[in-house]
Amino acid sequence: MGSIFTQGHAWRRRGALLLPALVAAGCVGATATGSPSFPPAATPAASVITSPAATPTSSLAAIDLASVPLAPSGTWKSIHWVSVPATPLLAPQSPEPDASGVSTYSSGPQMFGWSRGFVGFSLQSVTTEGGDQVTTTAVTTYSSDGAHWQAGPGVQQRTADPLNIRGVYEGPAGLLAVEEAGACGDTWVEGLLTSGDGVTWQSVDMAKAFGKAVIWDVSGGSAGFVATDTIGHAVWTSRDGRSWQPVNLDAPVFATSRIDDGTAFSAGYVLVGSTELTGARNCGVTLVDPSAAPTATPPLRVPAVWWSADGTDWVKSQLPGAKNEFRVDLSVQRLDDHTLAVFDYYDNAAHAWVSEDGRTWKALPQPVTVDRFISDYFYCQDQGCLKTDGRHGIQLQGLDATLESPYAGGMSLLTWTDGGLAPLAQSGNQPPYDYGTVWTVGPTGVIVTNAGRLWIGLPSA
Repeated sequence: MGSIFTQGHAWRRRGALLLPALVAAGCVGATATGSPSFPPAATPAASVITSPAATPTSSLAAIDLASVPLAPSGTWKSIHWVSVPATPLLAPQSPEPDASGVSTYSSGPQMFGWSRGFVGFSLQSVTTEGGDQVTTTAVTTYSSDGAHWQAGPGVQQRTADPLNIRGVYEGPAGLLAVEEAGACGDTWVEGLLTSGDGVTWQSVDMAKAFGKAVIWDVSGGSAGFVATDTIGHAVWTSRDGRSWQPVNLDAPVFATSRIDDGTAFSAGYVLVGSTELTGARNCGVTLVDPSAAPTATPPLRVPAVWWSADGTDWVKSQLPGAKNEFRVDLSVQRLDDHTLAVFDYYDNAAHAWVSEDGRTWKALPQPVTVDRFISDYFYCQDQGCLKTDGRHGIQLQGLDATLESPYAGGMSLLTWTDGGLAPLAQSGNQPPYDYGTVWTVGPTGVIVTNAGRLWIGLPSA
């Protein structure tokens, strides 16, 4: 069976890309096994997610869901599925709009994993009379183990457009939830929420952080976060998701550059994009005199990667084997918090590279084919087919998936290893897999919800 992989956060603006993935990438193990402690049943604002204690478990055959074990360290080889008997508390419906509301938009429930547990979101946006203001209420839930959920205090925002959660990333100070808006296949970042404990969330002042810039994407990892604008001429970095510092793209290392994407991981900050062989910085379009002979062509662009340990001093490197093209559009994605992958969209993703330090890149040994027309919304929820809590990268797909039938043959799980994607053997009460499946990976394993039911996939090394 050929595996299929959709490129992380950047696909929302370029269409969903499907990759038969026989690729090499590093994988770093999770924490040791143990029994998690749960948030106290006090008021949500006072609750704190605590790190699980180290109490080894010896068998998956008889799991007591009152004490869900931590996932083992090292490479996972199998998943044992356990169904949660009671309906979990996953993003309950927010209150009905008042009389002034003329229209509402509600996102479905979404889940995200991090080192200390799981968080859930459901957003309801209410447009006021006249349609000039939107109130978005984020209903939040949280869990330390994926089986026991509590309601959080939530947060309310005033925005220009209805919002949806694009992704949640764990940085040095906690979590950053990225909220997107948009329509007709084009989306942008319009809101950010931060949390130090996964329980209480605060809205970020977008105007204070970015001025009037339209933010194309926000991503990050343990070193911090990176934001890029819509035209590739502005970049910001942050350690906490609230205070953002612009990157000096006028520095010589960025001469004639356009930044397509960025992220952060354990080794620092990484930007990907291109530089021109000739001419000044532009947006990939050259205006010429139509009577000119011979016919002028746009300048060639050279794919490039920039790395920084602190977001201030940057080092430029090349991607081995990358082609110089009239147009280059790169995307960078964390496979886990120690491994990045870069993909070239305008080369039909036939070339991809991986790195464990952001400076030295290795070309993947085999070209990958692309289908740009499958819908990412119906095929892959949230951050794409591959998700990571920073420790393990997990890919979920149909067992016999094709472009015409992406959910065919049940559910297949694969994990990133040093040798590429490795399938995980599955046992137990396996959940269904269809367009309603919402899933994530966290400290106890893989969590799946579908039609109001919840399953926990407990890994074995």
